[in-house]
Amino acid sequence: MQRMRALRKTSPDKAEIQQVPVPEPAADQVLLQVSAAALCGTDLHIYRWNAWARGAGIQLPRIMGHECCGEVVAVGENVFGLAIGDKVAVETHLPCGQCLQCRIGEQHICNNLKLFSIHTDGCFAEYTTVPEICARKIPQEISSRVGAIMEPLGTALRSVLESKVAGATVLVTGCGPIGLFAVASASTLGASRILASDVSAPRLEIAGRMGAHRILDPGREDPVEAVLAETGGYGADVVIEASGSITAIQQAFRCLRKGGRVALVGLPSMPLELEIGKAVVFKEAKIIGIHGRTMFDTWTRMENLLVSGKLDVLPAITHVLPLDRWQEGFDLALSGTACKVVFEP
Repeated sequence: MQRMRALRKTSPDKAEIQQVPVPEPAADQVLLQVSAAALCGTDLHIYRWNAWARGAGIQLPRIMGHECCGEVVAVGENVFGLAIGDKVAVETHLPCGQCLQCRIGEQHICNNLKLFSIHTDGCFAEYTTVPEICARKIPQEISSRVGAIMEPLGTALRSVLESKVAGATVLVTGCGPIGLFAVASASTLGASRILASDVSAPRLEIAGRMGAHRILDPGREDPVEAVLAETGGYGADVVIEASGSITAIQQAFRCLRKGGRVALVGLPSMPLELEIGKAVVFKEAKIIGIHGRTMFDTWTRMENLLVSGKLDVLPAITHVLPLDRWQEGFDLALSGTACKVVFEP
């Protein structure tokens, strides 16, 4: 039996590289040889085995990682849309295909949704299996490293698309990878002015390179006052909240102009208080919840923008490491030194 190296979460307090069997694809699956796999905040939650991870239904041991790009090396007997040699990026929402949401084109919020690397083994390995429907064939012009970050990029791009940013003043709160991708997407799609807020100086510097016209450090200035000053006292047309910080979410609504749009992407760690009348009703604020990418409209638009060269996300990839140096990559991400870490198995 062929074996491979894989990073497994083996117990609540341990993760390690192990030799495990190469998985066999089921009838509706493809086997990928992983070219690149990106580190996500979710992986850090699982690594730390925090309250979110403990409640996510993860059965240990589990191969970690869910953002990846690879080459199809085997296909199941019921796979007809992909062939050996195809280059694919992975959609991590695993829909059932039978529920109401799936049947009306909302597979990304399937009523029976499963998640790659949460309910199945993931991609921090030399090989992984995914359902055919979740293996998105991509052009060779898209590098494997960019292919590996298309999943979070798609989330950011969708938040920008649904917020209608063309000609608008946009505030992005939180310049982690998704926030930075939102900055780049807003710039590509014609935002007239982009303000980006974060407490990390290195990430704010990257935000400037990716299209932000004004960077805001809440530790140095009041972001609400700064946004109002930048907009003649009215507030931003669009706010994309990607931090998950309770304070940032509350400030986001204060930064929003009347009639503006808020896309909520970041996940707060606890419930928050919001004065709905003042923050939403009297402002007629439009709130958009973003849970991943639409399948597959977002993917098509993202692919077209990347191939055309109009969307550049490479500045967000700050570290590329072999999988054997996974601990270094996790430490860089946990320290805030890295933005997007990509492993090449």
